Amino acid sequence: MIDAGVLRAEWTKFSSITATMVLSLATFAVSGAFGWLFSQAAANQYTSATPQERLDFQPLDMGMRGLFIAQLLVAALGVLVASSEYGSGTMRASVAAVGRRGRLVAAKAWLTALTALPVSVAGIWLMYVVSQTTLATGGAPYTMPGDPGALRMLLLGPVVFTLLALFGLALGLLLRGTAAAVNVSTAFLLLPIFATASPDLVRHFISTYWPNMAAFQTVSGTSELPAWAGSGILAGFVAVMLIAAFVRFKNRDV
Repeated sequence: MIDAGVLRAEWTKFSSITATMVLSLATFAVSGAFGWLFSQAAANQYTSATPQERLDFQPLDMGMRGLFIAQLLVAALGVLVASSEYGSGTMRASVAAVGRRGRLVAAKAWLTALTALPVSVAGIWLMYVVSQTTLATGGAPYTMPGDPGALRMLLLGPVVFTLLALFGLALGLLLRGTAAAVNVSTAFLLLPIFATASPDLVRHFISTYWPNMAAFQTVSGTSELPAWAGSGILAGFVAVMLIAAFVRFKNRDV
């Protein structure tokens, strides 16, 4: 059970760090900016597209490409929940104040989820509204909120982002440094993009089973896996990362 006092203390530390608040606002702003940027480019392409290209046009996928950028910011937000204390030297005091390390890790995980979820909802919903409005204004097809794909994106997308924030938290606890953890999370999350130049077998494996890609393809409805499997891969991976972070945090000096 999470101690309310510990959770309040974690929130006080989180909200007092300028970088975390700026990063939360940046996630929202970047989501809107990239929603407009990618959908504007897609609308321009649609006007000069061939009949077959127009038939193949996927407005939701085209407009929500900015998710691959926004995910980096959400993961970095999770990193800061842990790494900021190592940077400021307050982690030892936090451990002494709480007493039980498991309780401290649980409080940080809850804080990460409770912070990342509303940020993710705001960012993804803004990206959707901006992107589909821009497509409609540009004369391209667009997706209405009641569409099954749009509903899946709006409801499950924030959950995926929240899991990625917990992934960032785990890296922050494991690596104990903001720069190292952010660099590793960025490389990990962007690997599927760079893997497009890999051999077919490797590319197929990464695009299907890499944790964030498996979840994003489930959300977009393009996954070869059952809906539960794609999301389950990411959830299971994050759970393993958090367990590893807890074990290492429990058994080493801070």
